[in-house]
Amino acid sequence: MAALAAGLLFVSQTYACPPGTVPQQGIGWQGCAPAPGTSSSSATTDTSAAWADRWGAIAIDMTPGGVGIGSSSGMNRKRNAEKLALSACKRKGGARCEIEITYYNQCAAIVLGSQAFNSSSAASLEEAKRRGIDKCTQAGDKECTVYFSECSFPERIR
Repeated sequence: MAALAAGLLFVSQTYACPPGTVPQQGIGWQGCAPAPGTSSSSATTDTSAAWADRWGAIAIDMTPGGVGIGSSSGMNRKRNAEKLALSACKRKGGARCEIEITYYNQCAAIVLGSQAFNSSSAASLEEAKRRGIDKCTQAGDKECTVYFSECSFPERIR
């Protein structure tokens, strides 16, 4: 039991939960809840979490045979995410980089087929990839592969 309690203490410090609470998490979120065996009145601080949106963007070189792709994630503003993705695309050799997708608090995927490409976003990376593959196959393409994927989840600020 002491090893279990020590493990909880370590995890609590990792996620910065206040005294009397333990970390809880799921796909794309984490928070604190009252520790087992304690009443909600024993917690000395407000355990309500506050989250900040985080933006991501993917830019692609749209010239025939284009070589550039750039991305950003974890940005606090849409404009910052797009600006950074365009800059990254150009640094990689993109001649005519354009924003393909902008997203926040979720994941995005670029799926490449033999005839075209598409972009999708969703709450999880697996779902974003699946949606992109589905779009590709529904368009009649048979060689659909995930070319790039990335997430930008909200950040806990309190």
